[in-house]
Amino acid sequence: MTALGMAGLSGYTSQDGSLTVGLSTHFTSGAWVTAVVEATQFYAQDQGFNYNLFTTGGESQKQITDIRQMVNQNYDGIVLIPFNSQAIGSVVEEATNAGVPVFTVDIDAATGADKMHFSWDDEAATRRAGEMLVENLRQQKPNQDQYQVLEVRAPPGRDIARLRHEPFVNLIEQTDDVIVAGTVVGDWVRETSKQRTPEWINANQPPDAIYSANFLMSLGALSALQEMDLAVPRGEDGHIVMTQLDGSQNTHEMIMEGFIDGAVDQPNYYYGPLALAYLERFVNQGESALPSQGSTVTSTKEPVTGTGNQTTTTANGGGGQTVTIEPAQHRGVELWQAPIWSPATIRQAFNHRQFVTSHVEITEENADAPYLWGNIWGPDASIQ
Repeated sequence: MTALGMAGLSGYTSQDGSLTVGLSTHFTSGAWVTAVVEATQFYAQDQGFNYNLFTTGGESQKQITDIRQMVNQNYDGIVLIPFNSQAIGSVVEEATNAGVPVFTVDIDAATGADKMHFSWDDEAATRRAGEMLVENLRQQKPNQDQYQVLEVRAPPGRDIARLRHEPFVNLIEQTDDVIVAGTVVGDWVRETSKQRTPEWINANQPPDAIYSANFLMSLGALSALQEMDLAVPRGEDGHIVMTQLDGSQNTHEMIMEGFIDGAVDQPNYYYGPLALAYLERFVNQGESALPSQGSTVTSTKEPVTGTGNQTTTTANGGGGQTVTIEPAQHRGVELWQAPIWSPATIRQAFNHRQFVTSHVEITEENADAPYLWGNIWGPDASIQ
């Protein structure tokens, strides 16, 4: 039997021999997070796991309490999206010492007790978004000697803000014909970016390109351009090249219409299923079932062309393991049909394994592809 508990309700112990697992997440609002959380739920249901969801409401102490509850109720394992990487470390260690393995997704836990962390490489994705911007500038405006770029970045302070800023700036500094003419802080949200982008343009001049650290800030910058009559489709005079991190349904529509040139996205709806697949391996086979640092993990399914993945590594090569998330019908599509996470590399951080997936490049050629999370979970998606 598969069960889905509501946030805050008591967990339970399996009565039928199947695994009892829980997902503890820092929040559940927004389509991106909905994709992560629902895909984890779908996979758990497909595998016949006893599954329960715990949400924190944005409180570290609530998450700590929930993890202890799962440990006390003899859960077989926990998938965790920490609210605070540092604050959660000690309770992850408690769980591990009690024999309950913890696997993190999206946000890491600052402890070696984390069995494995599943996410992408923000630095690599940021560099690629910068390269896409430079490539589009040179292709679309070949007669210019120099290009000026406006960066819409996240507020300093969090590590993710740095990882989505510094690699871009470093890349541009190494590019002779492109300069960062200015930077605005978009606070991760559409409204702030929409307000501050025109403020910068009015004080300076329209840039040749705009790079944004997430899709909401990019959409905010585009809304500002539209209100200023500066939004011109790709291929027409006056087009401002735009690239960004992360896709979304609205982003894909703007790419198809020519206003955004490209995005680098995450295979986010694979994070939870991959974590659960390895949790099951760990429970049944022990530590030896986890991939070794420096190895490559691939899918047994054929790689997806046109996504930017390193498709030269196949299931039969790379000297590492294979893992496959079997396709299943959810949300009206055959979910997990395309292994856009593969290949993944195994690295180390906080003295534990990191399962680093490939990223997905989105252009006008694949913006309508059914394997993109934003084409499955629309802007109004929410966890039921």
